[in-house]
Amino acid sequence: MFGSRTLMRALVMGFEGFAGKMNPSGLVARSLNENSIDGLHVSGYEIPEDFYKLPRVVKRLIDRVTPDIVIGTGWDYISKIKVERVALNIQNTQFGEARVPDNYNHEPSDREVIHHRELALRSTLPADEIISNLRKKKIHAFVSYHAGTHCCNTVMYSAIYYATKRKRNAIAGFMHIPPVSEMKIKKAGVLPMKLGEERKAIEIALQTCKDYLMEKS
Repeated sequence: MFGSRTLMRALVMGFEGFAGKMNPSGLVARSLNENSIDGLHVSGYEIPEDFYKLPRVVKRLIDRVTPDIVIGTGWDYISKIKVERVALNIQNTQFGEARVPDNYNHEPSDREVIHHRELALRSTLPADEIISNLRKKKIHAFVSYHAGTHCCNTVMYSAIYYATKRKRNAIAGFMHIPPVSEMKIKKAGVLPMKLGEERKAIEIALQTCKDYLMEKS
C-alpha cells in the first residue's frame, strides 16, 4: 500500500473558542498545519463549533486533503489525554439538567449527524498503541468508549464516515485534550496541561498512526 517514497497525509482538526473560552484543540491543529512528521505531511485546521455545518466542513476538508489519517480534537474537563473509541450518529445538547447550545445557538435534540446511517461507528485509530506510546513519553492518557453527543462527537462520526468513504484504507478518530491553564477552568479533579505537551501528544498519535499503516501495508 505505501512504498518508501509514498507521501502519507494526515488531517488534524480542532475547534474554535467555545463559550467565550480559548480552545487549545484549535491552537494545536493550526500549529501543526504544513508540518512534516517523519515523512507524514500534516494539514491542520480550526473548525467551527457548529452542529449543522460540521459534517459538511469535515467532508470538505477530507476531500481537499485526501488524508490517510484523520484526527479530530477537542477539549474536555479531564486531566489526561483521552482517545475515543465510539462515535454515535446523534446530536444532542443535553448535559444533565442543562442544555448547552453550540457557538451559534443551535440546540439539536436526538438529531442524526448523517441521515439514515449507522447508529454508531468505531474509531479506526490504533487506540491502544497510541495510549502506550503516550505513556512511554510520560504523557498520561486513557481510552474512552463514549465521545458524548455534542460537537466533538459530530466531528468524530463525520470523520470516520467520510474518511473511509473517500479512501478505503484511511483511518480516523478523535482525541480529547485537557484545558490549559490560560482557560482558568475551576472544576474539582481537573488539572490543566501545557499546550506544548498537548501538541506533543497529537504528534505522537500521528507518528503511531503512520507506523500502524506502514506495518499493515
